[in-house]
Amino acid sequence: MKFKINAVIAFLTGLLLISLLIVFTSDTPFSSLYHFFSKPFTSKWHFGNMLNHFAMLLFAGCGAFFAFQTQNLNLGGEGQIYISGLLTALLFKTSWQIPAPLQFSVVLIIICVISGFIGFISGYLKMKYNITEILTSFLISSAILPVTDYLISNPLRDNTSNLLGTAPINESFRLTKIFPPSNLSPSFFIAILITVMLSVLLNYTRFGYKLKTSGIAPEFAQLAGFNYKFTPVVGMSVSAMLYGMAGFFAITGTWSICHLGFSNGMGWSGLAIGLMSGSSFYSVIPATFIYAWIDSAASAGILSGLFKFNTAIFLQAVILLIISAKLFSRKEKCKH
Repeated sequence: MKFKINAVIAFLTGLLLISLLIVFTSDTPFSSLYHFFSKPFTSKWHFGNMLNHFAMLLFAGCGAFFAFQTQNLNLGGEGQIYISGLLTALLFKTSWQIPAPLQFSVVLIIICVISGFIGFISGYLKMKYNITEILTSFLISSAILPVTDYLISNPLRDNTSNLLGTAPINESFRLTKIFPPSNLSPSFFIAILITVMLSVLLNYTRFGYKLKTSGIAPEFAQLAGFNYKFTPVVGMSVSAMLYGMAGFFAITGTWSICHLGFSNGMGWSGLAIGLMSGSSFYSVIPATFIYAWIDSAASAGILSGLFKFNTAIFLQAVILLIISAKLFSRKEKCKH
């Protein structure tokens, strides 16, 4: 209960900071506030793009939240999304002369395996050598980001375009727009389905019970005969897979190319959503929707000239600071 209260406090504090910024920088503060919060609902284009953004953030939020459920913290989401997007663009550049749905499925599996392996490294190092996954996941991501930037802007760049990005993926692998003129695609429903499936896995299966118990109370899990040592490996691997899916569907459903910096803080947003969600997988959906709403409003504010930078960063920063501080202080109390 206290964790949920902290999440609400963090969210409201972030909103307050954004609102104060609007009030003190606008000539018409109340009108600007209204337009800021209502903008994502004013047209099919804005609303559909907000829902599309929601879908991408839901994959990332589930990735962060799954790691939390196993008492791990994956700080490598940004790099996992970024490299997955690049690999998706490369693997979908041309057809393999097999049915498009089959190639789509095979590439999705490849992306999940590769991104999952990145998380596996951190989980294995924690299991084998007790090296904290917080440090290793962050360092691995920090190494991935500049390398991916270099690949996109140099050897893999599409020289026929003015953009710093790869060549467009084959049209056969672009997800259909279901709410034109917005970018909303079937990934919206896939993200919700994945969230429900993960919730069922963790809450209503023997495997999920063992996984959560091993993370929360490894001593009890050991006494109960659970193979608790593999919990970091499973938690970090699945978490990274979900981040990888965010990168996959961002390319196939939204961008069609992997351009420089396309992830745009999505990994950190997923971490903030995971922290907001508390202890229930079902709460990830409303937490993601609220975050996507504010983030979309902030982006619309930039386009309309209301702001010169993305004010949603304040919301993200406050959530990460307040909730993570409470989380770590609670862990320290448990140790003592």
